[in-house]
Amino acid sequence: MYYGTDQNNYEEMYREQMHQRENVLDLIKEAMKDERHDRIKYKNMMDMAKDEKVKKQIEFAYMDEGKHYKMFQQIYYMLTGKMIDIPAPKVEGYNKLIDAVETSINGELEAVELYRKIQSMLPNQKLRDMLFEIITDEQEHATRFVYVYSILTGK
Repeated sequence: MYYGTDQNNYEEMYREQMHQRENVLDLIKEAMKDERHDRIKYKNMMDMAKDEKVKKQIEFAYMDEGKHYKMFQQIYYMLTGKMIDIPAPKVEGYNKLIDAVETSINGELEAVELYRKIQSMLPNQKLRDMLFEIITDEQEHATRFVYVYSILTGK
């Protein structure tokens, strides 16, 4: 007996693959926007910081966000053959550094969740490894911001 596959199954699989591909590209664009946003936010936070120890911790995350943006650009290019650049988004202002730090802790943890989702959708190990590096950096940023929070609150 011959078990063939009908054309409808192939078309359905193709549509699903195309949907997932478009979805991952949208998520990558969202990640790039977030990285640009956070880089601007962290620059503003460094300007607000009085303590050199605090400024150094924020600067570490600031530098990584630029690296991550370029990595996402590279991933997007590897998936599409096209280079894209996301315009700098509007960044909220903060009156107190502690408020910016607190939102940064949450933002870094949310980024980890988004990036895990993107990682699971990538087609090869090289791209997944790039996401792994970004994810571990974001986890480190969250830890650094918790440290900064403890410095600022004296706890």
